[in-house]
Amino acid sequence: MIISIYILSHINKDKIKNMKEPIPEGEKLMSKKIVSIFMSLIVAASLAGCGKSTDENSSNAKTANPTESANNTVTNEQAEGKWAQNYTLDETKKLYEEKLSKMKEITEELGVKYSSDEVIKKEDDKTITDKSIYFDNENPENNKIESMYYGLKIYGENLEEGVISLKLTLKFDGENAVKNNDLDLGKTSFAKYIAAFTGEADRDYSDINKEILEKLASGDTEVRINNTIDGLNEEILASKDCIFYKLSTKKYKFADAEMSME
Repeated sequence: MIISIYILSHINKDKIKNMKEPIPEGEKLMSKKIVSIFMSLIVAASLAGCGKSTDENSSNAKTANPTESANNTVTNEQAEGKWAQNYTLDETKKLYEEKLSKMKEITEELGVKYSSDEVIKKEDDKTITDKSIYFDNENPENNKIESMYYGLKIYGENLEEGVISLKLTLKFDGENAVKNNDLDLGKTSFAKYIAAFTGEADRDYSDINKEILEKLASGDTEVRINNTIDGLNEEILASKDCIFYKLSTKKYKFADAEMSME
């Protein structure tokens, strides 16, 4: 299903590797175009594959999955705020479920059909349990949301660690946005999902909008922006075709995992 890429055109290969993340089975509806972008980023740091069809065989996504890096998440040293606290497994599950109901509500308001999934898989000899909802809009209009994933990943057979993440893509008419100096992420569906996760309503996106437009106008092919929001790690990658967004917690370590197993 979705979005694990946030890479500048001038970033080196080591940094690219640090941003890769596996796509679980629960994300299998993610567009083939995103997989194509993964591969082009690895080979040439390019977003040229942004417009490919979603109807191609999703099994290709499994063979193209990059491996996850712990550098992809917020560490205790980097983060401050509510989400930087240490939570037990049960507390993390509760936080996920609280936000999940809001994600479902927003998706239903948009009139988009979503899928729910819970799968267990092996990645680098580690068991990953992924519980999520997701959708893939095959033919979005310009500046409309293209895909969404919201999930909780638990790592290890004894459920030792966990991460909550939101991943979004927007079909972006960057040519006209740059030409007219007109971009406001706050008016897209992105903002609703982000607010549901952060609890921060009416966020001002003007600095982000400005940075994307200015860098694209100056000739950059990709623009990457990193922020932290109340202990959450925010990553944005924009080209003139697509905007990718990821919001994730740090990787929580569950000292109580064995006691919390159901």
